[in-house]
Amino acid sequence: MSALPALDLNLIQLFVTIVEAGTLSEAALRQGVTRSHVSRNLQKLERAFGAQLIRRTTRRLELTQPGTVLYEHGARMAREVESARHALQKLGAEPTGHVRLSLPTGLGELDQLRPLLVRFALQHPSLSLRVLFSNRVSDLISSEIDVALRVISTPPQDYVARELGEVKWHLCASPAYLQRVGTPAHPRDLGRLDFLCPPGPKPQTTLRLHRKGQIYETKLAPRLQSEYFPFLAQAARDGAGVALLPAYIVSPDVAAKRLRPVLPAYRAEGPGDKLFILTSPTPYPSTAQRALVDFLKAELEPLLRDFLA
Repeated sequence: MSALPALDLNLIQLFVTIVEAGTLSEAALRQGVTRSHVSRNLQKLERAFGAQLIRRTTRRLELTQPGTVLYEHGARMAREVESARHALQKLGAEPTGHVRLSLPTGLGELDQLRPLLVRFALQHPSLSLRVLFSNRVSDLISSEIDVALRVISTPPQDYVARELGEVKWHLCASPAYLQRVGTPAHPRDLGRLDFLCPPGPKPQTTLRLHRKGQIYETKLAPRLQSEYFPFLAQAARDGAGVALLPAYIVSPDVAAKRLRPVLPAYRAEGPGDKLFILTSPTPYPSTAQRALVDFLKAELEPLLRDFLA
C-alpha cells in the first residue's frame, strides 16, 4: 500500500456498517441509501487505501487483511463517537461543572434569597456553585464571574442582560428622627435634614424626585454614605437621618414601622431602577451556567415582585 490517505469518517462508518450488515443491500437499508451508492463508496474507499478491503462472493462478504485492520479500528472509532454522543446528551440533561455567581451585598441580605441558592446547589449535585457578594465587580471575565445580578438602569452593551423587574427607591427615616426634626412636606425641606445614601462620584448629591409628571431636584450634602445598604438601613433605624434605599431593603422595616416613608407622594430616583441577570456573550454557555440563569429567572421574578413593586 502507498502512503495512507486522510480518513473520511463517513466512509469509515459506511465500511463498518457493511461489515456488520453482512451484505451491501442490508448496509444500504441501514444507511437509508441505494445499494449502488454503498458499492460506489466502498470502491472509493478501496481506491483511497490502494487495497482490496472486502472479497465479494455470491453468498457473503469476506474481509481481507487490510479490511480486518480497518474494521477493527473503524469499529472502535464508531464506539467512541457513540460514547461521545451519549456523554454530551448526559451533559445536557444534568448540569455539571463550575458556575460562579456575583450578587450585590444588599440583595444578598434577603432572607429568602440565600436558601434559594442552597436549594439550587442541592438540586444539582454534579455542579459546584461559588457565590460572591460584592458591589465592585465591573468586568465579569477578568473577575472570573459567570453570572451576575445587578441593579442598574441600562445594562452594558457587551453583556447579555435579562431583566427581572423594576427596582423602586424609597426615602425613609425612623419615627423618632422625624418627630425630632419634623416631617418634610416638600423636596426642598430635605436640605435641612441629615441625608443617608449610596456613594456618588461627587461630595454633593442631586436627588431627583418625580410627582405627577414633574421633576424636583434637590442638592444635598450626605452625612453618611455607604454601598452596603443594610448599614444605611441600620443607621436610619438608629435615627441618623433620612435614607435613600431600594424597596427590597426597607420594605420589612416599613411594614414593622421601624422606618416611616418620607415624601411618599414622590417617587425617588436611585443609582439603578432595574434588576438584571448579566452574563458574558458566548454561543456555548456551560450547562451549569444555563441552569443557574434559568433557576434565577424562574425563582426571583415571583419572589422579588413584592420587593420590587
